[in-house]
Amino acid sequence: MRKKIWKLVMRAGPLLLLLPLLLAVNAKAASFDCAKATTKVEKMICENPTISKLNDDLGKIYQDVMSKANTEDKQRLLSEQKHWLKYTRNVCVQETCFKHAYWSRQAELDTFFAPHSLFYKHESEKAEAIKQILTTQPFQESDSQSRSPGRQVCRQIFEDLKQMKNIRFVDPIVQAQSYEDPGFDPWKRQCKSEEPFHFGYGCDARTATRYKKDIPVWRKELSWKCNAGYGLSPFKLFELPPLDLSGKKHYVFYMDDYYGPMNQDGTKPSVYLGYSAGFYRLIFPGCKHQSGFTYSRGGVRNGGNFNSVFVHDNQYYLLNLYKEDTGSYWMSIESATEKNPNLVCDWTPILAKSN
Repeated sequence: MRKKIWKLVMRAGPLLLLLPLLLAVNAKAASFDCAKATTKVEKMICENPTISKLNDDLGKIYQDVMSKANTEDKQRLLSEQKHWLKYTRNVCVQETCFKHAYWSRQAELDTFFAPHSLFYKHESEKAEAIKQILTTQPFQESDSQSRSPGRQVCRQIFEDLKQMKNIRFVDPIVQAQSYEDPGFDPWKRQCKSEEPFHFGYGCDARTATRYKKDIPVWRKELSWKCNAGYGLSPFKLFELPPLDLSGKKHYVFYMDDYYGPMNQDGTKPSVYLGYSAGFYRLIFPGCKHQSGFTYSRGGVRNGGNFNSVFVHDNQYYLLNLYKEDTGSYWMSIESATEKNPNLVCDWTPILAKSN
């Protein structure tokens, strides 16, 4: 009976919603029976040892998370799993797509019970907390900012944020706890590549230099050369209408942190292992991260979600305000559109000097 239950869950058939919740939680079988594989996707999984193993491993992780979840979480897990099967895994026709599907889902399941930053109905709900931090914490300009031509603009924005003067926060058009939230579906369908837009990779300097010309090939294969990782919630998609006569919309995607590496045998994935989470400008259609536009330092879960998009002086900016394990706050502000694209403002904590 348990084998049949997991078989139905992984095949995402119409009977999924009819499965008794208790039986779904107690299922222990690792995968469906390949001898009874009927769909094209099932046959592809069974014929590919790599994907078959990913399928088995994810089945075990899913069962373990379900066994520890409360009733509300179980309902959420079932809903997300059904959506993942139908709209993420079962649309794959190539091995790389399957890897993205399984690894991205594993990242969410592995961190399902981990602390998550707060969700806000409106981004402006963070305003008072941001004011409190900026007026009570010791900040100083970074050395690079103090020499930057845009330092006066940075200083003015800092002072206005302290008073919440001339600041308008931008709400996301979609925000969710899972990349499998149906709200993202219209945007995912515009992705011409197989890479999900919460995918990222990190290469050490030696690897990046040695295999620079091979990176496009690596991204098609997701081999061992670089670390493949996937963003963690909260996920937010911002649509930035033009504030001038340019008539061009911009899209910015936010993820709170990264989880990986998923592609290195013998290396246990973890949260924030050398990736840059935060804001990315997305180009639609295609879901491409714009080159050179990645922003954040990651690791923001321990200090609350103060990262925001705001308008100041008729321009969009990205605010990255986070707290380190030491209790110190760091802040950066960057232009979110082509207008003044090189403006980057950085503030560091004033640390107490040791005797």
